[in-house]
Amino acid sequence: MNTIELNINNLTALWKSACVPFNSYSTKDEIEYCSIPNSNWPNRIWTKEKITKENIVKISEIIQNYKSELVFSFFNQNSSNEEDLILENGYSENFSQYGMSLKLDNTFNTNYLLEFKKVTTQKESKNWCIAFKEAFGYIISSETVFKNCAKIDYFIIFHQDQIVGTILYYITNNTIGIHSLGIIPSMRKKGYAQDIMCHILNKALNLGIPLATLQASKMAKSMYEKLGFTTAFVLQNFKLNSN
Repeated sequence: MNTIELNINNLTALWKSACVPFNSYSTKDEIEYCSIPNSNWPNRIWTKEKITKENIVKISEIIQNYKSELVFSFFNQNSSNEEDLILENGYSENFSQYGMSLKLDNTFNTNYLLEFKKVTTQKESKNWCIAFKEAFGYIISSETVFKNCAKIDYFIIFHQDQIVGTILYYITNNTIGIHSLGIIPSMRKKGYAQDIMCHILNKALNLGIPLATLQASKMAKSMYEKLGFTTAFVLQNFKLNSN
């Protein structure tokens, strides 16, 4: 697989894995979708197939009939035709992210002595979700985190006994997917985000993992570029408009 496929496969595998305890992952005609009750994440529908009139109609039907609201995630590899087809069929773009990757071969300098507390208990799950909501403004339920913490690595980050933020990583196919790196508002603009990323990249190097992937917001993209990450695709997230 190339780096784009490794990135997309890591992300979608994370979504599917998170939904396993809730028995809420489904697939139909190469279209995949999943959601978790009382949580804003992952709640996604996607396909790795080329977008056509036929499958966009199927995606719309699933969204309209599904019990929870689903965001349609499209992995855009410079395909304006597919994007236009989505927009022409009743969708509006909700938000976008940049699919980025980095081949790991050199260690990274760090400035802070940070503590990465791995989530293993219900209390830690609640604390992770509180910090995550502060950082991102939306909800991942503590039930989601607790039921998945044995197979997904969630961490609360501390500096001098103060909570700085959250991160999780998920490993597939010798690829470390780095997700949910968020800094709580009172700790921003101090260099924590880059330092946390450097700690995780060094950990991946120590584990012998050759590739790191992530999906960056527009605001964070330049920080990742300074670390050597490059953009390969845009993850566009669409909402089906109400009739």
